[in-house]
Order: sequence, then C-alpha cells, then structure tokens
Amino acid sequence: MKTLVWKSIYLGKKVFLWIVYLLFAVYIYYLVTSSQELGAKLIFGGLGGLVLSIVLLFEYLKNIYEKMIYALTVECDLEKAIALKELLQKKDLFNGFKQSIIIFDSLLLLDEGNYECCLAHLHKNQSFFRSTLDYLFIYYHTQMYCYSFLKDEEKLATCLKSLFKLKNVKKKQMNGLFSWHEIAGMNYFHQNRNKKCLSELDLIDKKRLNNRELTYILYLKAHCLLKLNETSEGRRILKEAKSLGNTLAVAQMS
Repeated sequence: MKTLVWKSIYLGKKVFLWIVYLLFAVYIYYLVTSSQELGAKLIFGGLGGLVLSIVLLFEYLKNIYEKMIYALTVECDLEKAIALKELLQKKDLFNGFKQSIIIFDSLLLLDEGNYECCLAHLHKNQSFFRSTLDYLFIYYHTQMYCYSFLKDEEKLATCLKSLFKLKNVKKKQMNGLFSWHEIAGMNYFHQNRNKKCLSELDLIDKKRLNNRELTYILYLKAHCLLKLNETSEGRRILKEAKSLGNTLAVAQMS
C-alpha cells in the first residue's frame, strides 16, 4: 500500500512537470509563428529551443536521480540503485549531481553493510557535510548507525552527543530529516534501557517514513523486544523488516 502511494506521488509530479514543459514549448511555437520578421523568429526559436533543451536534459538526469533514490528508499533494491547511480554519473557530464551522489553514497554504503567504508567516506567528505546543518545531521545520523552495528560504544556515545546538540538549533534552520524519537531510542537501546527505547520508537510517525527508514526502525524495535525476552514479537518484527527491507544489509540480519 505504501509503495503504491509513493508511486502515485512520483507519477503525479512527473505528469505536472511535463504539462508545464509542453505549455512552454507551445508558447515558443506561438511566438515563432506569430512573429512577422525572420530575425524575431530566429531569436525566439533559438533561445526557446536552447532553454527547452537545457531543461529537458536536466529533467532527464533528475528522472534518473529520482529513480535511483526511489530504488534505494522505497524498493530497497541495492543492485538497481547502484545501476542507476552509475548511469547518472555517466550521463552527468557537468557533475551537476556530484553533491547529491556524495550523500547517496553514504546511505548506500550503510545499506550495503560496508560500515568501515561508510565512515571513511563520511570522513573524506566531512567538509561538504559540515557545509549545512541538514548535511551535518545526515553525517552524524549515518555515523550513528555505523558505530551501532560495529558495536563501537565509545564513538557511538560521542556521535549521539553531537546529534543532541543539533536538537537545540532553531527548527527553521533544519528540515525534519529524521525523527528525534529514533535518535533517543537508539541512545536508550545502547544504555540497555529497552522499555524507554520502545516508548520512543512508538512515538515516531510511521506514515512519514519510507520503507528504508522504517526497516531500520523495525530492526531496532525488534532487538529491544528480544532483549526484553519478548522473543515471539521480536522475531515477527524482524521478519517484517526483512520483507520490507528487501536487499538492505540490515534486513538480512537476525
């Protein structure tokens, strides 16, 4: 059901954009055909054609990018996401999506289970991630999961402290990329305060999550339940996470 909703939103946006482009093309055609002088026809036709070509090229690349994001966050299909990323990099001659690829690679490496490589990637591009508060949030949030899976409690604690510092920043300066309840839940989980962890996770608005995000939440919730010896429910949620997360490394963990 959620996949259908995401596909409907995606297709709706695409249809709207192509209607706008079609109207622009019709307007350019009108200007060219209604102009009496040859010079005016060439100017309107040339400029209109150039603008439309640039816009259509960008839209083509953006379409690949959106499919790439959809493959990772909704379909949770790593192989498809990687193939689309390679296609985007091949077609993006002017590196217009270079920064987006840096963020995407951090998510991809985490989802592949390459935690050391992910941390190295974050460190290599830390000047980029520190350029905005949103990017910095992604930086620490990704680190949080890497250190958690690597069971590096000391570095995880430092990472969580950095995340909680961002919580005090004015909300207008940051987009709601992730839930603070998720971060608080992770903190409680590693303090072995599992009931508190579950309480925080239950406060997360699941309707706002894509399949990738929900898979990580389910994994964390399942392991809280397993620690509380609620084995049956914990295993059930792990099974749900495996089904939802498809090829994500976290979905394959027991």
